[in-house]
Amino acid sequence: MQLPVRVLLALVVIGAFGGIGVWGLVGVLRAERLTEAQRMIAAGGIVLAMALLTMWVVFVWPAYWG
Repeated sequence: MQLPVRVLLALVVIGAFGGIGVWGLVGVLRAERLTEAQRMIAAGGIVLAMALLTMWVVFVWPAYWG
């Protein structure tokens, strides 16, 4: 299976976004200073940001490639 370099790069970027997102979620959910509502708001914000970044890589980024 031979994938173009841009596809491999996109998969690496999406994986990096996912790793950072999981790391952020674990940090937010383990925070003891936050109330439950604050934790859920922060977790929702992280999930939304990761979804937007992944959407950018999948739909917008290929437009910049030749």
